Amino acid sequence: MVDSMIALVPAQDRVPVSSERMSRRYAIYLILALVALISVVGCLSTSFGEVAYSDGVLQVHVENNGEPVRNAVLQLTIMGVSAFEQHEVFSEARYIDIGQGANEYTIRADLQPGSYKIFLTVFAGSERRASVIRNLEVST
Repeated sequence: MVDSMIALVPAQDRVPVSSERMSRRYAIYLILALVALISVVGCLSTSFGEVAYSDGVLQVHVENNGEPVRNAVLQLTIMGVSAFEQHEVFSEARYIDIGQGANEYTIRADLQPGSYKIFLTVFAGSERRASVIRNLEVST
């Protein structure tokens, strides 16, 4: 029978991880985090401005600080709010072109006086460019 020998190395003989090697590793992680942040900032170039309702027409303002976008999709859902309940009263998705700067889109919607929540989203291809929920009060 052969006895196997295990060599134990004392802790002081191990090669310590140098601070230079650790600094490189953290620098790589920092660069990756910055790249991810920069790519997310590009998604924030589109945002929703004011949403107003008057005479059966909803006006939606979209700001675009990036390049113009053709064939984006504006998705809109209006939920009626009463007491502790919400119910869908209107929904629409349409293709829009978004130019640089301020853009305004009008949507016909017959809303009765009351409280509403408006869910707005803009998609460009498979990317969600902007999304917001706004409160709306319609009076007589």
